[in-house]
Amino acid sequence: MFLLFLPFCGCERPATVDPLRRATVDDLNRRAFLLRYRQPDSCVLLSDSALCYVADSLPAYHDGALRAYNNKAFAHFLVSDYDAAHDALRRVEQLLASDAAMSSNAAIEGVIARLLRARLMQRDCQIADSYRLLYSIDSSGILRGGDGELLHSYALAEYYITLLTLNYHYRDGKEGDVRILIDEVEQRRSSMRVDYAEDMALNYALAYGLLSAGESDRALDYCGQTADLLLRHPASFCLYNYANNLQMTAAALKAQPGEVAPDSILALYEEARRCFFDYGDPYQMLGAVTSTARYALLVSDTLFAHAVLEEWRALRGTWTPFAAPKMELGYFDVLIRSRLADSPDQNRRWYMRRCELQDYIAQNEREDFALQLSLDQSHRRNRSLTFFSLALILLLASLVVLSLLLARSARRLRREKRQLEEAKRRDVERIANVETCLSVLRHDVSPFVSYLSRSDLPSALRDEVLGQLLRTFDNIKSWTSLSIPSGLVFNASRFDVQALFDEVSRQVVPSAAIVKLCFEPSDCRIWGDRLLVVILLRNLVNNALQHTTAGSIIVSAQPYADDGAFVHITVRDTGKGMSAEQLEGLFRADRYDSDAAGHLSGDHGFGLILCRYIVKKHDDLTRRGCRLWAESEEGQGSVFHLLLADGSHD
Repeated sequence: MFLLFLPFCGCERPATVDPLRRATVDDLNRRAFLLRYRQPDSCVLLSDSALCYVADSLPAYHDGALRAYNNKAFAHFLVSDYDAAHDALRRVEQLLASDAAMSSNAAIEGVIARLLRARLMQRDCQIADSYRLLYSIDSSGILRGGDGELLHSYALAEYYITLLTLNYHYRDGKEGDVRILIDEVEQRRSSMRVDYAEDMALNYALAYGLLSAGESDRALDYCGQTADLLLRHPASFCLYNYANNLQMTAAALKAQPGEVAPDSILALYEEARRCFFDYGDPYQMLGAVTSTARYALLVSDTLFAHAVLEEWRALRGTWTPFAAPKMELGYFDVLIRSRLADSPDQNRRWYMRRCELQDYIAQNEREDFALQLSLDQSHRRNRSLTFFSLALILLLASLVVLSLLLARSARRLRREKRQLEEAKRRDVERIANVETCLSVLRHDVSPFVSYLSRSDLPSALRDEVLGQLLRTFDNIKSWTSLSIPSGLVFNASRFDVQALFDEVSRQVVPSAAIVKLCFEPSDCRIWGDRLLVVILLRNLVNNALQHTTAGSIIVSAQPYADDGAFVHITVRDTGKGMSAEQLEGLFRADRYDSDAAGHLSGDHGFGLILCRYIVKKHDDLTRRGCRLWAESEEGQGSVFHLLLADGSHD
């Protein structure tokens, strides 16, 4: 961690520089550096003060001027003021080209400036140029020395952050082994002396790399370390790092193999978005808007996604244009998926802009691929020449190959372990389904057996009980087919809702003459499995019939008011209704009990559990956000709502 006073400059000082005046510049630069993440505007003002002091009193103090310009450039980068950042970096290059090259920190300040230029190139998708800078910095060997020195530690941290970010955004860990890079960072990190903000930024970059390597658990560990830093050092709290950590935590939780509540993940994305809006960096704001809206669409919260996108559309015209092709591509992709276009022309313009961005990024990625191929070929030629000139290389090459094989074996073992864990999870799910099936079967069939064993049971009642028993077993058969993986084939087609209503009305009969069953006419169409939808609607209607002794049951369908991509079917009865507790566990097999299943009576538990599985099957295979829910009050009847994919358009 940084000391109270940060000596940014080297040990050798030009004799002409007054020590007291130099200390004033160093203090201004130190304060500016510590505020670069928390208050970029203050960082710029302090850096300008240092530059003015150098110009007026210390024209030969190039170390102080280089540090001030690099501070300014980084602060402007953090608020996406790229023109100002480039201008500050040009001043660094001009100083380095002059006699400032003789200053103590010229080499390391030059590396810091080039690293920031590489970050700016990455945002503009100039991947090959960015990698050339990183490669030249690594080849120079400047970062291999200076262990423990503050500026070297800062430059090394920025180098790793830049390289990990490049791998995450453009290579997904496929070009080279990102795990080797992460191991290198973790090994060298103990020798680095950085402030809290840089420590949190490095955690964020490592979490990035681990996500690209598919290790979300380790990514969450680094998010937890950042949260500890934020809590343990409230005086150094930084909104930028806090928002980044929230967003990374949400991304890592989303990648977890277990089930995490979607509302919790969405809340993390939304909190990160609000923080970035408060911070004021339009680049990060765009990324937060895209991430939040994308996840909201993923969990079928279309209205929230629309609100987030509309807020950004209203604000984006107030920002100075900034380069972010990769981020913009994700934004326009979410815009198109959100169906937010006011007109076909607007939607077409979005498609055209997305295509332009895709072409631009693809062109830069091809250049990067060619660069990597060229570098790989050059490396191979060098290895071949060295192999033929020195026999010792054979031994070293063998050790390298052995290390790679061990690393590959370790990855294979980890992959096999994950596969075994997934197989175990599926086995547990199957066992849970069987246990639930047996439990509900025992509960549901027992009343039928008791009735049928009575010798004085009237013939009409016996026939009704047998009919209900047959429906129960039919539901059991369908439910087990759906709940066991790869059990039931999903046959998708488009069909009329009116034909569906006609078929279901022929299969159900009111048990009381005073109950009126009405299917309202509809011209809607559904895209889904007709057989499964018939079973689903029949169970909902049978369920309503069993709990309505007088009054009416009305079945209707219409386009969903909030989103034309759905057909909204309702089954409304005037029966006895349900309590809030019964509603909460109504469709969940894992919370099945006699009270929650009591609303089924005739279908005895399996009916609504089967309905839930049918809707889930449709949602899994159509990716449209199909839903089933109920509204009810005791003594006031119930309304079951069903959303299925609209089949009106091809």
